[in-house]
Amino acid sequence: MPPSTLRWGIISTGDIATTFCKDLLVDPSTRNATDIFHKITAIGSRSLSSAKTFLHDLEESTDRFKWGVENGSLEGCHTLGSYEEVYNHPDVDVVYVATPHTLHHRNCKDALMAGKNVLCEKPFTLDAEELEDLMAIAQAKGLFLMEAVWTRFQPITFAIQDILFSGQLGKFKRLTVDNSLDYKLDERGESHRMLDPALGGGALLDLGPYPLVWAMLVLHHHPDNVTRSRPKVLSSYQTIYQRTGVDSASRMLLEWEGVGQAALTADLTCHGYMDGVAVITCEEGDIVVAAPPSKPQTFHIVPHGPDSSRQGFIRTKTTHHHPLSPGHGMAYEADEVARCIRGGKKESGRMPLDESLVVMRVLDEVRRSGGTKTKDLRGTAGK
Repeated sequence: MPPSTLRWGIISTGDIATTFCKDLLVDPSTRNATDIFHKITAIGSRSLSSAKTFLHDLEESTDRFKWGVENGSLEGCHTLGSYEEVYNHPDVDVVYVATPHTLHHRNCKDALMAGKNVLCEKPFTLDAEELEDLMAIAQAKGLFLMEAVWTRFQPITFAIQDILFSGQLGKFKRLTVDNSLDYKLDERGESHRMLDPALGGGALLDLGPYPLVWAMLVLHHHPDNVTRSRPKVLSSYQTIYQRTGVDSASRMLLEWEGVGQAALTADLTCHGYMDGVAVITCEEGDIVVAAPPSKPQTFHIVPHGPDSSRQGFIRTKTTHHHPLSPGHGMAYEADEVARCIRGGKKESGRMPLDESLVVMRVLDEVRRSGGTKTKDLRGTAGK
């Protein structure tokens, strides 16, 4: 049986859209996805020239991305000078939204109202009210909707969950995740999307979703969380970047009742510990995940030391590699979208809308209890 084809319309032509589109050009067989073929049929930008330049750059792709160029992934692709033309184009099955955070709701809503399925970059929306609005529209129109949390679909996250949930490391104790990088804020203009409060700038909305990915995979999905209960935000703190009033760092302490706690950090001022961006502590030892937290490929199982009060079956350190297929690691989520739409599903079992809503509510609580200029930002739900 030939692979099924999913036709993508792309909204925005920035860096993340470039990364995503290039991954659509990678040979799916390199990740054992022989049932799927991705085709980019429309690219929309605020100017036609930007869309044309974007397509030209994709057509000039080399190395691992050349396969899609040579095998028709860009054949007949339309370059368009507005987003609306993408939403309404008959050759588009699903729209990928890669605009700034504060535009996600408007763009997703317009695509859904035009009858298109949607994959939207994280954070899904500015606030929970916007996401609830999109969920209602997608349900009413019978359309697929998903947040593009690529880490959830990478091989390593399944492997870590298998080990953790098997019980071989004993009872889960705690999780720490540090997503930090030296973004050199002082060298950037105040209108940069990471520094502009009006664009939802700051560490929380840009870096914060990744520690929350791990908290959701480790604690929310844990077998002890039988009812899939929401976490409590025990405490949070935001460091304010005085020049523009956004957060340069945010810290959260969350608790899932009956499971445990997660200490999460998102920081734009310095690099974190690269060999252990996430540490899952259990009775018998730790699962230590190497950087980056968005697309790790290596983790270690580290036994507790000889002075530990409990020494069980884990006695030696082991290293586990789960390499990504050629590309950046974003194609796995695209494959999920293709299979869901082909199967008539309206949401992903791996990235369900209710879990995006859990994350959005945590981000809302942290942002609204902080002292940044994004504290009082409200979205466009109902508009």
